[in-house]
Amino acid sequence: MALLFLLISGAWTCFVIYFVIKHTEYYGEKLFINLLLVLFFIQYFMTQIETLFFGGAFTVITKLDVILIMVAGLFPMLAATALLVKFFQNKNTVGEPVKINVKNIIKKLGVIGIIYLCVYMAFGYFVAWQFEELRLFYSGSTDKLSFWGQMVNNIRTNPLIIPFQIMRGILFGLAIIPVKIMVHKNKIVFIISVCLIYLCTAIVLIIPNVLFPDMVRIAHLIEMSSSMLLFGIIVGNILWDNNKKGRLPLS
Repeated sequence: MALLFLLISGAWTCFVIYFVIKHTEYYGEKLFINLLLVLFFIQYFMTQIETLFFGGAFTVITKLDVILIMVAGLFPMLAATALLVKFFQNKNTVGEPVKINVKNIIKKLGVIGIIYLCVYMAFGYFVAWQFEELRLFYSGSTDKLSFWGQMVNNIRTNPLIIPFQIMRGILFGLAIIPVKIMVHKNKIVFIISVCLIYLCTAIVLIIPNVLFPDMVRIAHLIEMSSSMLLFGIIVGNILWDNNKKGRLPLS
């Protein structure tokens, strides 16, 4: 079953890459590099920095192990991205140069950071924290405080969690800028691309692993799938009109 889930996770990543390839005018080396950077950054770097942040809950691995997980994920993504670009790229298209308002994007990334914090906290409590096994895993107790009580407790026990999650939200938004440049002709296609990419962080949780007991993993799978889908829709709508006025070139 673990091998089957691994196959499903890999197939999802390949479909995400394929979907972006078929809806962009980019091709060749530029397309390969952009896809690789975006997918690796979101699927491996963004997930594993959170593992490092909550390292105290993961007694079975070291910081070096977390870094090695990132490195190990790079190699299959290199191969899959290269093959998919080679076989499915749109070579006969002529791409228009896309420009972006840098000041506007900086403001929007700040908004995205705040929104991510709100989505993270809301789904973390109302979805994941409803599982007793998850509360026991992270806090050592099955006791459940009210939402605001839990927020106060989070800040008191780990005050860095607020700026850390805001920064993660900003980075999630920043990572989508290459996708906005590549997929810029259809708003719905762009939003779908963002959602598919963000959901890569959730789909991988279908695979049993040594980090989480099964019920904790399932709780995070439900939480991440729902929250990242909503977050992807929001980010897609916020970033869509970045190239409409006050333009400065990025490519």
